[in-house]
Amino acid sequence: MSTQQQEAPNAEPENRPWQQQLYDSIWLLAGAAFLFFVLSYVVWGLVDILTVPTG
Repeated sequence: MSTQQQEAPNAEPENRPWQQQLYDSIWLLAGAAFLFFVLSYVVWGLVDILTVPTG
């Protein structure tokens, strides 16, 4: 086996899409999930507050 064939799987780790990098890192995925849920609950709360009728 030539050295070029051995290095081929590790040749392009930097060209992965950001979604793949997110799924490959458990802490980054957990942080993204936490951020999503915090932001969704904050937006939901703001919409809930703003739709309360005055008076």
